[in-house]
Amino acid sequence: MIEKVAGAVERRPYLVLLAVLIVSGFMAYGVTKLSMTTEFDKFLPEEYPSIKAKLEFESEFGRVSYAPILIEGDNVTRAGAIHAILELENSLQTNPELQNVVTQVDVYTDYIIPLILQASGGVLPPDPQLEASVQSMLAQPEVAERAVGKLITADQKAALINVSVSGELSEDERTKVTSALREHVDNFNAVNENLQARVTGDIILYEDIYGMMNRDNSVLIPAAILLVAVILFLVFKRPSDIVIPLLIVGFGSMWAVGAMGYLGLEFTMVHVALVPLLLGLGIDYSVHMLNRYYEERGKGQRVKKAILTSTTTVGVAISIAALTTMIGFGSFMTSNLSPIRTLGAFAALGILFMFILALAFLPAVLVIRDRRGAKKIRAIVVRRGKKVDKVLSAAAIGAERHGKLIVLIAALVTAICALSAVGISSTMSFETFLPNDVESVVTLNEIREQFGGQSTIFVLAGGDVTSPQGLQEMLTLENSVLSDENNPEQSLITGSSSLADVVSLAAGGQIPENEDILAAIIENLDPTVKGRLLSDNGKAVIYFFVDVKTDKEMEKATKIVRFHVTEHTGETLDLSIDGEPAVGGESVIISDILGGIMSGMLNSTVLTIILCLIVLALLFRSPLLGLVALLPLLLTLSWEFGTLRALGWSLNVLTMGISALIVGLGVDYAVHVTHRFREERRKLGPQQAIRATVMSVGTAMLAATATTIGVFAVLSLSGMPALGRFGTLTALVIFYAFVAALVILPSVLVVWALWKRK
Repeated sequence: MIEKVAGAVERRPYLVLLAVLIVSGFMAYGVTKLSMTTEFDKFLPEEYPSIKAKLEFESEFGRVSYAPILIEGDNVTRAGAIHAILELENSLQTNPELQNVVTQVDVYTDYIIPLILQASGGVLPPDPQLEASVQSMLAQPEVAERAVGKLITADQKAALINVSVSGELSEDERTKVTSALREHVDNFNAVNENLQARVTGDIILYEDIYGMMNRDNSVLIPAAILLVAVILFLVFKRPSDIVIPLLIVGFGSMWAVGAMGYLGLEFTMVHVALVPLLLGLGIDYSVHMLNRYYEERGKGQRVKKAILTSTTTVGVAISIAALTTMIGFGSFMTSNLSPIRTLGAFAALGILFMFILALAFLPAVLVIRDRRGAKKIRAIVVRRGKKVDKVLSAAAIGAERHGKLIVLIAALVTAICALSAVGISSTMSFETFLPNDVESVVTLNEIREQFGGQSTIFVLAGGDVTSPQGLQEMLTLENSVLSDENNPEQSLITGSSSLADVVSLAAGGQIPENEDILAAIIENLDPTVKGRLLSDNGKAVIYFFVDVKTDKEMEKATKIVRFHVTEHTGETLDLSIDGEPAVGGESVIISDILGGIMSGMLNSTVLTIILCLIVLALLFRSPLLGLVALLPLLLTLSWEFGTLRALGWSLNVLTMGISALIVGLGVDYAVHVTHRFREERRKLGPQQAIRATVMSVGTAMLAATATTIGVFAVLSLSGMPALGRFGTLTALVIFYAFVAALVILPSVLVVWALWKRK
């Protein structure tokens, strides 16, 4: 079949080029339809309990984002600081760009200034008296309970302005809102020398991640392309041999991204890795095809014959390699995380596109380019890197001669790495995608340090939520969560708020048994407070305030709340959605993402190994040879975990997929060596065949490895920590796979050949 494809391409090269251009034009329009998102909830499918709870909450109470502004100074209760804070609060509430989206601005002065105005006849007293009044108010227990430690620190050196932003904001709208907030902060700092204001929160952090994504797309991808071009020039010494492979990976990547656009899928933080992945992996097929083409031209074959030979030999090898790589990416489909599934699907699709282009577009261009000038082609071939081939061949032969020692060393390293893998943790937070020195992250960490965690876990309640029994059940749930043995001294889950708390406070400390009295209390509640706790459709929400600084603490807090919600769901209160606990919030979503990382890694890796083994066994027509080709790659998996442990890194949403990716990709190297070894064995002995194999494919493998490692090394320069670690770790493990293919695999192949000959 491959020979027929090669023949058709050779006869109609211009038709192939026209088809590629037409498809590219169509897919280019699809790219323009692609939208970007940076929100964590996009990692989970809508059928996940935490996402169901989030969507239900937004349906009942509307969507709210938070942008706390941290004010720091010598003393934020001095008159000058008070006036500055009041002015900033008023500016935020009256700004035209924020008026329609900022629903609430909460400051410690909100609990003090109205009382002072009431006592002074509606006018603020002189500054000394104002400062004294503020100190007197902060000393009152009811004011201190609401403000101290929540909106102002006990030492009075820092205060928070909690800005609530409502509504579903598009990327453009979010950019405008964050720009307006930052402008207010900059103006505040410009006129207040003794105070410093900084803004953070999910809306700011998501915008910073969005900017980091754009920066990576606009800087790293061109840098990776430039590096690949340099490597291709060093290998082939011909400008057109640089352009052709880059066109193939460019078209293939564009087709994959265009398909995403047509399907209406969103481009997330994870998908930033898609184009570099395709660039690093897809270039290999062109390199191997060009290498074999020049080898055949160097033997004196004409263009048609050289293309046919290249396609029917290396074409088979890259078809196996493409299939195993697609299996590696396809295994991502077992992940619970939506972006990981789509990354795997479209990376596999991009590899398929590049494989097709390598078998059709590349030969078509070569036919058009090389129909004339045979002498020039032979001259290029003669100058190619035979010294590299000889060095690599010598290394392979040396490894084969010292096979027992090498296998012993490899086994020892593998055992150490496998043992060190025990205890590797997983992580997921804003810091996963933003460096620690970004101002929004620094500010967020300072707020956590001074005011505790700013996160909330919410529980949606249906049923008789306004009845005495329903409100009493809410209080019982709150008390059971706060007093849980895994929450000692309320250090993790620090407090709660619900309709039951507000009603109990208004009724003097208990829930009224009389339903008429209860209804009157609820009716007369402050509309803003009531709107946060009770929806128009009769749904109530219970908020739990969590002081979580790490993803592990988020996971622990989520487990506590979910356990007690399950225990308290009954006839009076329905605390479930489709039979699952109606628990949501950012901490819960991150906890669920963490739960999907380990299981996703294990499932995708095991599935990739099994499918690759089946494919190799079928294509090589030998289960044992299939296992031989796969064995060195299995060693690199343990080396990967040893590297993770040595670097002190945790698994995240990107690094979790490296194992499956390396099996699918690393098999490529084993396939090229094994396939060529079988070809050479028809006329040579085992030792001579392995030398001829490495002499033939060594330079191409080195070039392919160099381009792939180079792309991922560039990716390691990403400003997003998760993407940078993904690039670094992938580059290292690809190097491991290359070494395994040239050092360990030759020894195993020779042993297999000698055993089979007996």
